[in-house]
Amino acid sequence: MESLRGRRVVLGVTGSIAAYKAPLFLRELQRQGAEVRVVVSEAALHFVAEAALTAFAPVVSRVFPPGLPGSWHVEWARWAEVMLIAPCSATTLGKLVCGIADTAPTLLACSLPKTTPLVLAPAMDTELWERPAVQRAVEQLRREGVWIIPPAFGELASGAVGLGRLPEVEAILSTVEGALTTGVLSAARQQLWSGRHVLVTAGPTREPVDALRYLSNHSTGRMGYALAEACRDRGASVVLISGPAAVPPPPGIVVEQVETAEHMLAAVLRYREWADVIIAAAAVADYTPAETWPGKLKRGSHDLLLRLRPTEDILATLGAHRRAGQLLVGFALEAEAEWAAAEQKRQRKGVDLLVLNSLRWGSIGRPDNTIALFLPDGRIRMFPPRSKRVCAEWIVDALEELLSGNGP
Repeated sequence: MESLRGRRVVLGVTGSIAAYKAPLFLRELQRQGAEVRVVVSEAALHFVAEAALTAFAPVVSRVFPPGLPGSWHVEWARWAEVMLIAPCSATTLGKLVCGIADTAPTLLACSLPKTTPLVLAPAMDTELWERPAVQRAVEQLRREGVWIIPPAFGELASGAVGLGRLPEVEAILSTVEGALTTGVLSAARQQLWSGRHVLVTAGPTREPVDALRYLSNHSTGRMGYALAEACRDRGASVVLISGPAAVPPPPGIVVEQVETAEHMLAAVLRYREWADVIIAAAAVADYTPAETWPGKLKRGSHDLLLRLRPTEDILATLGAHRRAGQLLVGFALEAEAEWAAAEQKRQRKGVDLLVLNSLRWGSIGRPDNTIALFLPDGRIRMFPPRSKRVCAEWIVDALEELLSGNGP
């Protein structure tokens, strides 16, 4: 993640049993090139050894740490470009809402400048997460511009299975990238997305040849997943229709899994009228076998001719039948004459915003991406190579311009 290289991150760790994962977050942040300092609550030390953190980064675990001045938190707060609290306990959520700064993490979080983003990754049992008081705290912090990563569904420390699990490292660091790119989520930006319905397609499709084999492509789904997360984090309600992807489902998003281009089209048409914004990021197969062999197709002594038929163009269908006021984003992967081909596709398929990828830019199947945005007035914005989450923020920024009426 080039966007984390050289960035100054404070990692906060609070009293959730998921605190035992803190060294993993610390090491991954450093592996991506970030400079990291750590603040730990005394409750968190029941679940993670302080020595497992001090071996790699400066650590403060008390409000008045020995050897540091009483104003240490002011210097650390000014040093940080972003603060991540992972895991964030229910107690910490409540304290942050009320401005209670009686632990090292809450003291530092309450001392951050207004322009420094704060990212929280709550982790707790389902019953605690669903308590009305906890949800009120989450919503209040969101209104104040705090980035909240919803907990994931899965097995919890109590042995139960439900909502409350700390998301995977990749999902959390992706949001940190988004926060560094976008900054504090202002009330105006949240208002722009509040109540909006966003439909995102992602990943490849698999077109069956027989019961075991299929035609597909190198898409991982990361770009579409990053776009879904970016819209979620700004306050939209998001549905993600995904082919077989290489990344886990993002928390806080309704995910519908599909296999073939036909399945994806059917799912998209079910949500078409619901969506205010449709982002068609999936790498849908252009062709599918005209016939599928039952069972396993056996090896023969002669050449095999596979007859293909074109799939229905999902993006063109959406462009031809979208309702008034609906925004449509499409993607174009081109190999030659990219600029002309992309603009022609934008006009031909009736999309508002078209994202160009090129085979020559070498980003397919990789964690980073290089994009150009084709806007409704014919202007083009070219961006340098960055992680797919950062690219997603740039795309959603352009969508914000269109939603607010400030765009072309």
